[in-house]
Amino acid sequence: MTSAFSSGDSIAENQAGASGNVERISLEYVWGADQLRRCQAWIEQRQLQRIALQLPDEALCHSVRIASDLQELPVGQKLLVFVLGDTSYGSCCVDEIAASHANADGIIHFGHACLSKVVRIPTLHIFYRYPVQEDVLLQALSERFQDRSSPFSIFYDVAYEHALMRLKERLVECFPNAWIAQLAQADEKPDVLCWKIPHERSVSEHPAVYVGQHNLSFFNSSVAIAARGWYLLDAKAGKVKLEQNDELQEAKWMKRRNYAILRCRDATSLGIVVGTLSFDGYLEVVDRLQRMAKARGVRTYLFSVGKVNVAKLANFSDIECFVLVGCPENDIFLSRDFYRPLLSVFEAEIALNPGWRDPQTEMKYTTNFLDVLPSGRLYRDDQDHEYEQEETDVSLITGKIRYIPRLAEEQAVPATTQEVALKGRNEVASISSADTFANRSWQGLEQRLGQDAPAVIEEGRAGLPIKYENDP
Repeated sequence: MTSAFSSGDSIAENQAGASGNVERISLEYVWGADQLRRCQAWIEQRQLQRIALQLPDEALCHSVRIASDLQELPVGQKLLVFVLGDTSYGSCCVDEIAASHANADGIIHFGHACLSKVVRIPTLHIFYRYPVQEDVLLQALSERFQDRSSPFSIFYDVAYEHALMRLKERLVECFPNAWIAQLAQADEKPDVLCWKIPHERSVSEHPAVYVGQHNLSFFNSSVAIAARGWYLLDAKAGKVKLEQNDELQEAKWMKRRNYAILRCRDATSLGIVVGTLSFDGYLEVVDRLQRMAKARGVRTYLFSVGKVNVAKLANFSDIECFVLVGCPENDIFLSRDFYRPLLSVFEAEIALNPGWRDPQTEMKYTTNFLDVLPSGRLYRDDQDHEYEQEETDVSLITGKIRYIPRLAEEQAVPATTQEVALKGRNEVASISSADTFANRSWQGLEQRLGQDAPAVIEEGRAGLPIKYENDP
Protein backbone atom coordinates (compact mmCIF):
# COMPACT_ATOMS: atom_id res chain seq x y z
CA MET A 1 0.00 0.00 0.00
CA THR A 2 1.37 3.42 -0.94
CA SER A 3 0.40 7.02 -0.44
CA ALA A 4 1.89 10.44 -0.98
CA PHE A 5 3.98 10.04 2.18
CA SER A 6 4.89 6.34 2.18
CA SER A 7 6.76 3.97 -0.08
CA GLY A 8 5.62 0.68 -1.48
CA ASP A 9 6.74 -2.65 -0.09
CA SER A 10 8.38 -3.89 -3.29
CA ILE A 11 11.65 -2.61 -4.70
CA ALA A 12 10.24 -2.13 -8.20
CA GLU A 13 7.39 -0.09 -6.74
CA ASN A 14 9.81 2.31 -5.10
CA GLN A 15 11.86 2.91 -8.23
CA ALA A 16 10.83 5.93 -10.29
CA GLY A 17 9.58 4.55 -13.56
CA ALA A 18 10.17 0.88 -12.82
CA SER A 19 12.81 -0.56 -15.11
CA GLY A 20 10.42 -3.17 -16.42
CA ASN A 21 8.18 -0.45 -17.86
CA VAL A 22 10.96 1.38 -19.70
CA GLU A 23 10.74 0.80 -23.43
CA ARG A 24 14.25 0.52 -24.80
CA ILE A 25 15.14 2.53 -27.86
CA SER A 26 16.96 1.04 -30.81
CA LEU A 27 20.69 1.76 -31.13
CA GLU A 28 20.30 3.15 -34.66
CA TYR A 29 18.29 6.09 -33.29
CA VAL A 30 20.91 6.87 -30.62
CA TRP A 31 24.38 6.11 -31.95
CA GLY A 32 26.14 5.78 -35.28
CA ALA A 33 29.18 6.77 -37.30
CA ASP A 34 28.01 10.37 -37.70
CA GLN A 35 27.55 10.84 -33.96
CA LEU A 36 30.96 9.28 -33.29
CA ARG A 37 32.65 11.73 -35.70
CA ARG A 38 30.88 14.66 -34.03
CA CYS A 39 32.09 13.54 -30.61
CA GLN A 40 35.64 13.08 -31.86
CA ALA A 41 35.79 16.55 -33.42
CA TRP A 42 34.33 18.11 -30.29
CA ILE A 43 36.76 16.31 -27.96
CA GLU A 44 39.77 17.20 -30.09
CA GLN A 45 38.73 20.83 -30.39
CA ARG A 46 38.40 21.25 -26.62
CA GLN A 47 41.21 18.81 -25.69
CA LEU A 48 39.06 16.96 -23.16
CA GLN A 49 40.24 14.02 -21.08
CA ARG A 50 37.36 13.16 -18.72
CA ILE A 51 34.01 12.68 -20.46
CA ALA A 52 30.67 12.10 -18.73
CA LEU A 53 27.90 10.38 -20.71
CA GLN A 54 24.35 11.26 -19.74
CA LEU A 55 21.71 8.97 -21.22
CA PRO A 56 18.00 8.64 -20.43
CA ASP A 57 16.67 5.36 -19.05
CA GLU A 58 15.51 4.00 -22.41
CA ALA A 59 19.01 4.42 -23.92
CA LEU A 60 21.06 3.40 -20.89
CA CYS A 61 21.38 -0.13 -22.25
CA HIS A 62 23.65 1.22 -25.05
CA SER A 63 26.03 3.02 -22.68
CA VAL A 64 28.69 0.26 -22.78
CA ARG A 65 28.84 0.32 -26.58
CA ILE A 66 29.05 4.11 -26.69
CA ALA A 67 31.73 4.31 -23.99
CA SER A 68 33.82 1.63 -25.73
CA ASP A 69 33.67 3.45 -29.06
CA LEU A 70 34.74 6.73 -27.45
CA GLN A 71 37.64 5.17 -25.57
CA GLU A 72 39.01 3.77 -28.82
CA LEU A 73 39.15 7.18 -30.49
CA PRO A 74 42.64 8.30 -31.60
CA VAL A 75 42.48 11.70 -29.90
CA GLY A 76 46.08 11.84 -28.69
CA GLN A 77 45.48 11.04 -25.04
CA LYS A 78 43.72 8.34 -23.07
CA LEU A 79 40.09 9.24 -22.55
CA LEU A 80 38.38 8.50 -19.26
CA VAL A 81 34.71 7.90 -20.05
CA PHE A 82 32.09 7.25 -17.41
CA VAL A 83 28.30 7.05 -17.40
CA LEU A 84 26.00 9.05 -15.14
CA GLY A 85 23.66 6.50 -13.60
CA ASP A 86 21.05 8.98 -12.36
CA THR A 87 20.20 12.64 -12.79
CA SER A 88 19.82 15.30 -10.14
CA TYR A 89 16.65 16.74 -11.69
CA GLY A 90 15.43 15.61 -15.14
CA SER A 91 16.85 13.62 -18.03
CA CYS A 92 16.30 16.51 -20.46
CA CYS A 93 18.58 18.76 -18.37
CA VAL A 94 22.36 18.59 -18.43
CA ASP A 95 23.43 17.29 -15.03
CA GLU A 96 26.49 19.37 -14.18
CA ILE A 97 26.18 18.45 -10.51
CA ALA A 98 26.67 14.72 -11.02
CA ALA A 99 29.40 15.28 -13.62
CA SER A 100 31.32 17.64 -11.34
CA HIS A 101 31.49 14.94 -8.65
CA ALA A 102 33.80 13.00 -11.00
CA ASN A 103 35.70 16.14 -12.10
CA ALA A 104 34.43 15.82 -15.69
CA ASP A 105 35.69 18.44 -18.12
CA GLY A 106 33.00 17.62 -20.71
CA ILE A 107 29.46 16.18 -20.90
CA ILE A 108 27.87 14.38 -23.84
CA HIS A 109 24.10 14.49 -23.41
CA PHE A 110 22.01 11.96 -25.35
CA GLY A 111 18.34 12.00 -26.23
CA HIS A 112 15.70 14.64 -25.77
CA ALA A 113 16.93 17.95 -24.36
CA CYS A 114 15.33 21.16 -23.21
CA LEU A 115 18.48 22.97 -24.45
CA SER A 116 18.71 25.27 -21.45
CA LYS A 117 22.09 26.96 -21.33
CA VAL A 118 24.60 25.62 -18.81
CA VAL A 119 27.46 27.71 -17.50
CA ARG A 120 30.22 25.51 -16.05
CA ILE A 121 31.04 22.40 -18.11
CA PRO A 122 31.19 22.20 -21.94
CA THR A 123 28.30 20.13 -23.29
CA LEU A 124 27.60 18.35 -26.57
CA HIS A 125 24.04 17.32 -27.39
CA ILE A 126 23.44 14.11 -29.36
CA PHE A 127 19.75 14.04 -30.27
CA TYR A 128 17.78 10.97 -31.22
CA ARG A 129 17.33 10.58 -34.97
CA TYR A 130 13.77 9.49 -35.58
CA PRO A 131 12.84 8.90 -39.23
CA VAL A 132 10.14 10.86 -41.02
CA GLN A 133 8.07 9.50 -43.88
CA GLU A 134 8.65 12.30 -46.34
CA ASP A 135 5.73 11.48 -48.61
CA VAL A 136 3.34 11.30 -45.64
CA LEU A 137 4.53 14.65 -44.34
CA LEU A 138 4.23 16.37 -47.72
CA GLN A 139 0.79 14.85 -48.29
CA ALA A 140 -0.46 16.10 -44.91
CA LEU A 141 0.83 19.59 -45.62
CA SER A 142 -0.68 19.58 -49.11
CA GLU A 143 -4.12 18.67 -47.73
CA ARG A 144 -4.00 21.52 -45.23
CA PHE A 145 -2.26 24.16 -47.37
CA GLN A 146 -3.84 23.58 -50.74
CA ASP A 147 -2.53 26.92 -51.89
CA ARG A 148 1.15 26.07 -52.32
CA SER A 149 2.12 29.74 -51.96
CA SER A 150 0.65 29.97 -48.44
CA PRO A 151 3.30 30.98 -45.88
CA PHE A 152 3.67 28.88 -42.72
CA SER A 153 6.36 27.89 -40.22
CA ILE A 154 7.52 24.43 -39.18
CA PHE A 155 8.78 23.68 -35.68
CA TYR A 156 9.76 20.24 -34.48
CA ASP A 157 10.92 17.99 -31.70
CA VAL A 158 14.73 17.87 -31.57
CA ALA A 159 14.62 14.17 -32.50
CA TYR A 160 13.33 15.14 -35.97
CA GLU A 161 15.87 17.86 -36.68
CA HIS A 162 18.11 15.58 -38.75
CA ALA A 163 15.22 14.29 -40.89
CA LEU A 164 13.70 17.72 -41.54
CA MET A 165 17.02 19.28 -42.50
CA ARG A 166 17.38 16.59 -45.19
CA LEU A 167 13.82 17.30 -46.33
CA LYS A 168 14.30 21.06 -46.43
CA GLU A 169 15.08 21.43 -50.14
CA ARG A 170 12.18 19.25 -51.22
CA LEU A 171 9.84 21.02 -48.81
CA VAL A 172 10.77 24.50 -50.04
CA GLU A 173 10.36 23.28 -53.63
CA CYS A 174 6.74 22.27 -52.89
CA PHE A 175 5.97 25.22 -50.60
CA PRO A 176 8.14 28.23 -51.57
CA ASN A 177 6.99 30.37 -48.61
CA ALA A 178 7.44 27.69 -45.96
CA TRP A 179 10.07 28.22 -43.28
CA ILE A 180 11.72 25.58 -41.08
CA ALA A 181 12.80 26.84 -37.68
CA GLN A 182 16.43 26.58 -36.59
CA LEU A 183 17.73 25.56 -33.18
CA ALA A 184 20.09 28.03 -31.51
CA GLN A 185 23.68 26.86 -31.49
CA ALA A 186 25.72 26.52 -28.30
CA ASP A 187 27.31 29.96 -28.73
CA GLU A 188 24.06 31.71 -29.74
CA LYS A 189 21.36 33.28 -27.64
CA PRO A 190 17.92 31.90 -28.60
CA ASP A 191 15.08 34.28 -29.38
CA VAL A 192 12.25 32.14 -27.97
CA LEU A 193 12.95 29.02 -25.91
CA CYS A 194 15.58 27.16 -27.98
CA TRP A 195 14.65 28.71 -31.36
CA LYS A 196 16.37 31.32 -33.51
CA ILE A 197 13.72 33.37 -35.32
CA PRO A 198 14.92 36.04 -37.78
CA HIS A 199 13.49 39.51 -37.27
CA GLU A 200 12.19 39.58 -40.83
CA ARG A 201 10.16 36.43 -40.19
CA SER A 202 6.59 37.27 -39.05
CA VAL A 203 5.69 34.02 -37.35
CA SER A 204 2.64 35.51 -35.62
CA GLU A 205 0.98 36.34 -38.95
CA HIS A 206 1.00 32.79 -40.31
CA PRO A 207 0.06 29.27 -39.17
CA ALA A 208 2.64 27.03 -37.51
CA VAL A 209 3.14 23.27 -37.78
CA TYR A 210 4.83 21.17 -35.11
CA VAL A 211 6.36 17.81 -36.07
CA GLY A 212 6.50 15.60 -33.00
CA GLN A 213 4.32 14.34 -30.20
CA HIS A 214 1.81 16.14 -28.01
CA ASN A 215 4.25 16.65 -25.15
CA LEU A 216 5.79 19.48 -23.15
CA SER A 217 8.02 20.54 -26.04
CA PHE A 218 4.98 21.15 -28.22
CA PHE A 219 3.12 22.81 -25.35
CA ASN A 220 5.98 25.22 -24.60
CA SER A 221 6.40 26.21 -28.24
CA SER A 222 2.68 26.68 -28.85
CA VAL A 223 2.13 28.95 -25.84
CA ALA A 224 5.38 30.92 -26.20
CA ILE A 225 5.27 31.54 -29.96
CA ALA A 226 2.27 33.45 -31.22
CA ALA A 227 0.91 32.04 -34.50
CA ARG A 228 -2.36 32.07 -36.39
CA GLY A 229 -3.20 28.54 -35.33
CA TRP A 230 -1.00 25.59 -34.39
CA TYR A 231 -1.11 22.21 -36.15
CA LEU A 232 0.39 19.01 -34.77
CA LEU A 233 1.79 16.26 -36.98
CA ASP A 234 2.52 13.17 -34.90
CA ALA A 235 5.18 11.63 -37.13
CA LYS A 236 5.88 8.75 -34.74
CA ALA A 237 2.28 7.59 -34.79
CA GLY A 238 2.20 7.85 -38.57
CA LYS A 239 -0.84 10.12 -38.68
CA VAL A 240 -1.34 11.73 -42.07
CA LYS A 241 -3.61 14.51 -40.83
CA LEU A 242 -2.63 17.73 -39.19
CA GLU A 243 -4.54 18.28 -35.95
CA GLN A 244 -5.25 21.84 -34.92
CA ASN A 245 -4.39 22.76 -31.33
CA ASP A 246 -4.77 25.96 -29.37
CA GLU A 247 -3.35 25.40 -25.91
CA LEU A 248 -4.09 28.80 -24.38
CA GLN A 249 -7.75 28.97 -25.43
CA GLU A 250 -8.83 25.36 -25.06
CA ALA A 251 -6.82 24.10 -22.08
CA LYS A 252 -8.72 24.05 -18.79
CA TRP A 253 -5.46 24.19 -16.89
CA MET A 254 -5.27 27.96 -17.49
CA LYS A 255 -8.15 28.47 -15.07
CA ARG A 256 -6.26 26.51 -12.44
CA ARG A 257 -3.15 28.59 -13.07
CA ASN A 258 -5.13 31.81 -12.61
CA TYR A 259 -6.38 30.46 -9.29
CA ALA A 260 -2.79 29.74 -8.21
CA ILE A 261 -1.80 33.31 -9.13
CA LEU A 262 -4.57 34.68 -6.93
CA ARG A 263 -3.44 32.44 -4.06
CA CYS A 264 0.07 33.80 -4.47
CA ARG A 265 -1.21 37.37 -4.18
CA ASP A 266 -2.87 36.48 -0.87
CA ALA A 267 0.21 34.71 0.53
CA THR A 268 2.29 36.24 3.32
CA SER A 269 5.10 33.66 3.00
CA LEU A 270 6.65 32.42 -0.23
CA GLY A 271 8.90 29.39 -0.72
CA ILE A 272 11.30 29.58 -3.68
CA VAL A 273 12.15 26.02 -4.74
CA VAL A 274 15.37 25.86 -6.75
CA GLY A 275 14.98 23.07 -9.30
CA THR A 276 18.32 23.65 -11.02
CA LEU A 277 21.85 24.52 -9.97
CA SER A 278 23.40 24.84 -13.42
CA PHE A 279 21.10 26.85 -15.72
CA ASP A 280 22.30 30.27 -16.76
CA GLY A 281 20.32 33.00 -15.00
CA TYR A 282 18.70 31.02 -12.21
CA LEU A 283 20.40 33.09 -9.49
CA GLU A 284 19.18 36.33 -11.07
CA VAL A 285 15.62 34.97 -11.11
CA VAL A 286 15.81 33.97 -7.45
CA ASP A 287 17.08 37.43 -6.53
CA ARG A 288 14.30 39.07 -8.53
CA LEU A 289 11.59 36.98 -6.83
CA GLN A 290 12.98 37.78 -3.39
CA ARG A 291 13.12 41.49 -4.15
CA MET A 292 9.54 41.68 -5.45
CA ALA A 293 8.21 39.65 -2.53
CA LYS A 294 9.97 41.82 0.04
CA ALA A 295 8.54 44.95 -1.56
CA ARG A 296 5.07 43.54 -0.80
CA GLY A 297 6.00 42.61 2.76
CA VAL A 298 6.09 38.88 1.95
CA ARG A 299 8.67 36.68 3.68
CA THR A 300 10.66 34.41 1.38
CA TYR A 301 12.33 31.06 2.03
CA LEU A 302 14.82 29.35 -0.27
CA PHE A 303 14.67 25.57 -0.77
CA SER A 304 16.95 23.20 -2.67
CA VAL A 305 15.57 19.68 -2.25
CA GLY A 306 16.69 17.93 -5.44
CA LYS A 307 13.84 16.34 -7.36
CA VAL A 308 10.67 17.98 -6.15
CA ASN A 309 7.78 15.83 -4.94
CA VAL A 310 4.70 16.18 -2.77
CA ALA A 311 6.22 14.70 0.39
CA LYS A 312 9.21 17.04 0.44
CA LEU A 313 7.20 20.24 0.17
CA ALA A 314 4.55 18.98 2.60
CA ASN A 315 7.19 19.15 5.34
CA PHE A 316 6.92 22.95 5.16
CA SER A 317 3.25 23.41 5.92
CA ASP A 318 3.81 26.97 7.16
CA ILE A 319 4.67 28.14 3.64
CA GLU A 320 1.54 29.42 1.91
CA CYS A 321 2.81 29.28 -1.65
CA PHE A 322 5.78 27.83 -3.59
CA VAL A 323 7.53 28.96 -6.78
CA LEU A 324 9.56 26.48 -8.82
CA VAL A 325 12.70 27.78 -10.56
CA GLY A 326 13.69 25.04 -12.96
CA CYS A 327 13.56 23.47 -16.38
CA PRO A 328 10.97 24.88 -18.83
CA GLU A 329 9.83 21.31 -19.53
CA ASN A 330 9.11 20.58 -15.88
CA ASP A 331 5.37 20.06 -15.53
CA ILE A 332 5.31 19.17 -11.85
CA PHE A 333 3.76 22.54 -10.97
CA LEU A 334 0.65 21.40 -12.87
CA SER A 335 0.08 18.57 -10.39
CA ARG A 336 -2.95 18.76 -8.13
CA ASP A 337 -1.36 16.65 -5.38
CA PHE A 338 0.54 19.46 -3.67
CA TYR A 339 -0.95 20.81 -0.44
CA ARG A 340 0.10 24.35 -1.27
CA PRO A 341 0.03 26.03 -4.71
CA LEU A 342 3.19 25.48 -6.75
CA LEU A 343 3.70 28.19 -9.37
CA SER A 344 6.03 28.71 -12.28
CA VAL A 345 8.30 31.76 -12.29
CA PHE A 346 6.13 33.58 -14.82
CA GLU A 347 3.00 33.04 -12.72
CA ALA A 348 4.78 34.41 -9.64
CA GLU A 349 5.91 37.36 -11.77
CA ILE A 350 2.29 38.17 -12.62
CA ALA A 351 1.27 37.90 -8.98
CA LEU A 352 4.11 39.99 -7.49
CA ASN A 353 5.05 42.47 -10.21
CA PRO A 354 2.75 45.54 -10.31
CA GLY A 355 3.81 46.05 -13.93
CA TRP A 356 1.46 43.21 -14.91
CA ARG A 357 -1.56 44.79 -13.20
CA ASP A 358 -2.13 47.22 -16.07
CA PRO A 359 -5.38 46.17 -17.80
CA GLN A 360 -3.89 47.23 -21.13
CA THR A 361 -1.12 44.62 -20.81
CA GLU A 362 -1.46 41.81 -23.33
CA MET A 363 -1.45 38.53 -21.42
CA LYS A 364 1.00 35.92 -22.66
CA TYR A 365 2.49 32.79 -21.13
CA THR A 366 5.90 31.25 -20.94
CA THR A 367 7.57 28.37 -19.13
CA ASN A 368 11.09 29.80 -19.54
CA PHE A 369 12.13 31.85 -16.50
CA LEU A 370 14.74 33.74 -18.57
CA ASP A 371 11.90 35.61 -20.31
CA VAL A 372 11.18 37.69 -17.18
CA LEU A 373 14.75 38.94 -16.74
CA PRO A 374 15.78 42.38 -18.10
CA SER A 375 17.12 40.73 -21.26
CA GLY A 376 13.96 38.63 -21.74
CA ARG A 377 11.10 39.25 -24.11
CA LEU A 378 8.43 39.49 -21.35
CA TYR A 379 10.32 41.72 -18.95
CA ARG A 380 8.30 44.23 -16.94
CA ASP A 381 10.03 46.72 -14.68
CA ASP A 382 8.97 46.13 -11.09
CA GLN A 383 10.65 49.30 -9.77
CA ASP A 384 9.05 51.82 -12.12
CA HIS A 385 6.22 52.48 -9.69
CA GLU A 386 5.59 54.72 -6.71
CA TYR A 387 6.38 52.49 -3.74
CA GLU A 388 5.07 55.15 -1.36
CA GLN A 389 1.56 54.62 -2.74
CA GLU A 390 -0.10 51.85 -0.80
CA GLU A 391 -2.54 49.60 -2.58
CA THR A 392 -5.81 48.15 -1.35
CA ASP A 393 -7.37 45.28 -3.23
CA VAL A 394 -10.11 42.70 -2.73
CA SER A 395 -9.09 39.07 -2.70
CA LEU A 396 -11.12 36.97 -5.12
CA ILE A 397 -10.35 33.89 -2.99
CA THR A 398 -11.39 35.03 0.50
CA GLY A 399 -13.49 38.07 -0.42
CA LYS A 400 -11.62 40.18 2.14
CA ILE A 401 -9.83 43.47 1.73
CA ARG A 402 -6.18 42.83 0.92
CA TYR A 403 -3.75 45.53 2.04
CA ILE A 404 -0.58 45.58 -0.07
CA PRO A 405 2.18 47.88 1.19
CA ARG A 406 4.62 49.40 -1.25
CA LEU A 407 7.92 49.41 0.60
CA ALA A 408 11.15 50.91 -0.62
CA GLU A 409 14.11 48.57 -0.88
CA GLU A 410 15.63 49.83 2.38
CA GLN A 411 12.28 49.41 4.15
CA ALA A 412 11.49 45.96 2.81
CA VAL A 413 11.47 43.13 5.32
CA PRO A 414 14.62 41.00 4.94
CA ALA A 415 14.34 37.24 4.63
CA THR A 416 15.77 36.73 8.12
CA THR A 417 16.13 39.52 10.66
CA GLN A 418 15.78 40.18 14.36
CA GLU A 419 15.49 43.95 13.97
CA VAL A 420 12.40 46.09 14.18
CA ALA A 421 10.96 46.56 10.67
CA LEU A 422 8.67 49.31 9.41
CA LYS A 423 5.52 47.76 7.95
CA GLY A 424 3.68 50.91 6.96
CA ARG A 425 0.85 52.99 8.48
CA ASN A 426 3.10 53.64 11.50
CA GLU A 427 2.99 49.95 12.47
CA VAL A 428 6.16 48.42 13.89
CA ALA A 429 6.89 44.73 14.36
CA SER A 430 9.81 42.41 14.96
CA ILE A 431 9.77 39.90 12.11
CA SER A 432 11.98 36.84 11.82
CA SER A 433 11.44 34.20 9.15
CA ALA A 434 13.70 31.80 11.06
CA ASP A 435 11.43 31.92 14.11
CA THR A 436 8.68 30.20 12.14
CA PHE A 437 10.66 26.96 12.06
CA ALA A 438 12.69 27.48 15.25
CA ASN A 439 9.56 27.38 17.43
CA ARG A 440 8.53 23.94 16.24
CA SER A 441 8.40 21.17 18.83
CA TRP A 442 10.40 18.81 16.56
CA GLN A 443 13.27 20.18 14.47
CA GLY A 444 14.86 16.98 13.20
CA LEU A 445 17.60 14.75 14.58
CA GLU A 446 19.67 16.38 17.31
CA GLN A 447 23.38 15.68 17.64
CA ARG A 448 23.53 16.46 21.40
CA LEU A 449 27.31 16.77 21.26
CA GLY A 450 28.87 16.41 24.72
CA GLN A 451 25.53 15.89 26.43
CA ASP A 452 25.42 12.09 26.48
CA ALA A 453 27.93 9.61 27.84
CA PRO A 454 29.90 7.63 25.25
CA ALA A 455 28.25 4.32 24.38
CA VAL A 456 30.02 0.98 24.12
CA ILE A 457 30.60 -0.16 20.53
CA GLU A 458 28.65 -3.33 19.85
CA GLU A 459 28.74 -5.69 16.89
CA GLY A 460 25.78 -5.23 14.61
CA ARG A 461 23.69 -7.85 12.87
CA ALA A 462 25.05 -9.58 9.79
CA GLY A 463 23.51 -11.57 6.97
CA LEU A 464 20.26 -11.26 5.04
CA PRO A 465 17.31 -9.36 6.54
CA ILE A 466 15.12 -12.48 6.27
CA LYS A 467 17.44 -14.36 8.66
CA TYR A 468 20.38 -12.62 10.36
CA GLU A 469 23.31 -14.81 11.39
CA ASN A 470 23.51 -13.41 14.93
CA ASP A 471 19.82 -12.68 15.42
CA PRO A 472 18.87 -13.48 19.03
